[in-house]
Amino acid sequence: MNVLILGNGHEELAWARWLLGRSEHRLDAAFPGFADPALAGIPVARDLEDALARAGIEVVIVGGPVDFRGEALRRAAAEGFAIINLHPPGLDSEAYYQVALSREETGAVIVPDLPLRLHPGVLAVRQALASGELGSFRALRWDAPAGQAGTDLARLEFPRVVDVVRALLGEVEALTATGDPPGEQPDLELVVQLRAAGSRRAELRIWSGPPEPTRLLLLASNGSLTLELDPGPDRAGRIIEHLPAQDPRITQLPPWDPHQAILAVLSASRGRRGVADLPSPSLHDGTRATELGEAVVRSLRRGRTVELHYESISEEATFKSVMTSTGCLIILGSLLLLPLAMVGPPLGLTWTLFIPYIIPPVLGLFIIMQTLRLAVRRPSPPPESSQSLFRKPPKGGGRT
Repeated sequence: MNVLILGNGHEELAWARWLLGRSEHRLDAAFPGFADPALAGIPVARDLEDALARAGIEVVIVGGPVDFRGEALRRAAAEGFAIINLHPPGLDSEAYYQVALSREETGAVIVPDLPLRLHPGVLAVRQALASGELGSFRALRWDAPAGQAGTDLARLEFPRVVDVVRALLGEVEALTATGDPPGEQPDLELVVQLRAAGSRRAELRIWSGPPEPTRLLLLASNGSLTLELDPGPDRAGRIIEHLPAQDPRITQLPPWDPHQAILAVLSASRGRRGVADLPSPSLHDGTRATELGEAVVRSLRRGRTVELHYESISEEATFKSVMTSTGCLIILGSLLLLPLAMVGPPLGLTWTLFIPYIIPPVLGLFIIMQTLRLAVRRPSPPPESSQSLFRKPPKGGGRT
């Protein structure tokens, strides 16, 4: 598989070094190139257009500075490439919304680089939640150091780690954030209280400091489960299970390859036609995680809890939004034309009396345009990854 890498940060460099060690993959080009002597033989593109125009490219890893990723992602999606996008794509979710329908339009497959939800330890916590082996759910806590000191924890770090909470609890309905220093850009510590459906709560804490193990703690009525992940690139770790009147049981986890995990998701996604059955993490997961980062910023700005209301990304939703804006514009225009028509005759401009006759044809055209909704594709149901593990039993006492 021929791969193009856009960007030259530490994440892009890790991808480049990993690809060089895999005979089944070929790092075909990079832009703007790497300073690492081991990568000196990799062709360097002149600019973004030259990079995307290279023959034989199959996969594009979109990285680079945050203000560059959004445009690079849009251009790569317009060309129909399979894309691994370093997350987040920008300071907000606009870049993901711009390419939301690229799969249907150009065939582009976009997978955000959020591999941690696929870690065997996270899957073990997910299984414990689904089976109820530890009893009823009490709380979930995530404690992790930031990737780099001085990073904007709300806009850049939080959207990466909150994806694990979504994978375990489902969509977040409300959150409350506090940061240090106070303001919209905390870079020392960020604490976010999350609430999912059924009033299930989670706490997420990120801080800037020396590398330490990341900890995910599941508290339940009959015990607790702690996942500790080493700060190394292979993310090896351990699971510690605490049960009443028993000694802690520790299970060591083997090294894990996050790059291989994401490439496996990309390969599986390329064979799917729809969007409802895409493997995780999908573009939907990346979009929701970035939107939660935006909600954290609003909570920090206002100093209060932020309620979240999600809208599906589809042609139907876009059509409704456009038609709503058009209807409001027509109403405001009508209110402006009527006074204008009445002011004209006293000024000797009798032709202004004919201006209101424009309104009925415009309204008729607007009503006719509403019928175009019948030709718009219906939105797909939300992916399974966005649904909660806690399901209500159906009527009649059955189980799900």
